[in-house]
Amino acid sequence: MEEARVLDRYDYETYLEIAGTTQERVELIFGKIYMMAGASAEHQDILGNIFYLLKSYARKTRTCLPRIAPYDLKLTVNDTTNVVQPDIMLFCDGDVPCAIFEVLSASTALKDKTVKKELYEKSGIEEYFLVNTEYKIIDKFALKNGSYVYIGAYGEKESLPITCLGTELEVEEIFEMSEKHDIQNA
Repeated sequence: MEEARVLDRYDYETYLEIAGTTQERVELIFGKIYMMAGASAEHQDILGNIFYLLKSYARKTRTCLPRIAPYDLKLTVNDTTNVVQPDIMLFCDGDVPCAIFEVLSASTALKDKTVKKELYEKSGIEEYFLVNTEYKIIDKFALKNGSYVYIGAYGEKESLPITCLGTELEVEEIFEMSEKHDIQNA
């Protein structure tokens, strides 16, 4: 009788096997596999708003390229390949985004605030934004000397600076229409 295979740490090849056999989205972070739940309508509304604002600015200035999940982002830290699907990525130079936005939900908040934040920090991502839908605030972290420094929380009446893009987004526009996410089907 063959024993069950126990994996203390998943590698990239095993991740590919798992990802290829499931309909669910999966992420590989520091050797752990994370299954991802579907997003709520409010989550999608906010993602759409951020993407639209970034894309509009990038189109006018011909700088940077925003990407929206699902999009596999491979990040290598200490010779270990990680694969994540950030909600929004902003590529301004090269294969590593300069900014990432994660919209918090009950199922992802802990991961977004801990292991993903650590991965993004170790990968050299300049700016990290945590979008809190409940309180309608966005927390900004910026990379300083290889570590994230908390810059502050931005509320609905404020402008959110995106340093690597060289612009600001109105927080109110990010949360626009997010309360109307339960529109009934006609």
